Amino acid sequence: MSRPLSQFFRIIVTEYHQQKKLVKPCMLPIKIVKKYGEGLAKVICLKTPDGEEWKINLVNNDGKIWFGKGWKEFTQYYSLCQGHLLMFKYQRSSEFHVDIFDNTTVEINYPLKRVEAEKVSNNEEDRRTSKKRKANSSFEFGSTSCAKHHPHKRSKVKQVKTTLERAKEFKTSNPSFILAMGTSYVESRYCLTIPCEFGKRHFDLKKKIGDIYFGMLGEERVWRARYAIKMNRRRMKFEVTGGWYKFSKYNNLRVGDVCNFELILKTDMTFQVHIFRKTNEDNSKTN
Repeated sequence: MSRPLSQFFRIIVTEYHQQKKLVKPCMLPIKIVKKYGEGLAKVICLKTPDGEEWKINLVNNDGKIWFGKGWKEFTQYYSLCQGHLLMFKYQRSSEFHVDIFDNTTVEINYPLKRVEAEKVSNNEEDRRTSKKRKANSSFEFGSTSCAKHHPHKRSKVKQVKTTLERAKEFKTSNPSFILAMGTSYVESRYCLTIPCEFGKRHFDLKKKIGDIYFGMLGEERVWRARYAIKMNRRRMKFEVTGGWYKFSKYNNLRVGDVCNFELILKTDMTFQVHIFRKTNEDNSKTN
């Protein structure tokens, strides 16, 4: 018995148009059109594993059906480029499920919105029901060395210490560490360094590269970044690079601010970030 014709794939092809690299339009396979063409709606829905739904107009051109309005936004959102492979599964007249693979044939890391946001939100709600935070919670402290190299900026150093004191007084019910934001964290390299001892205790040391997630109290959004475990002069170094820039910019982090990173979900390395501003100019995000 032959299997029903319901799946097909398309490989992304790009072209240059007016000096811009664009994804070429995608056409439905002829066999799919012959089998389902009459039942296809003029506007279909592409469903992706991250829970998103994309409305795409279908354009009929001499019996060939192409993805029209909405396709450009879809390709831009998932940063599709030459060699990406899309696996479509026809579900009914107006719906297709789509899995996306990069040019190494590995499924992509989909942008996070709903699932991870719910994890952060639910964990925060559990803590709200608690009458008080555990007094015996522990944290680790780390900071950049920018203040040490500028002794003439004593007023700023004094302000940072005050902010650090506020951060240290804040107790969490989960493992956490504290970092004072320096230039390399929020202005130039945007490369975050996690304290070595915290990394050794809570990271999977066999996994040298992986995803790490940051959430904020009151924010449904969760930011995904990448971490790497490196050896630097026989000492382990835990660095966060890709993705930290977006978190830093969105939350307006500045030199002198202090962040308490609370590990709320170890299986996915998800942190709730508590920000302590060096001034109270942004009360909406000041603890």
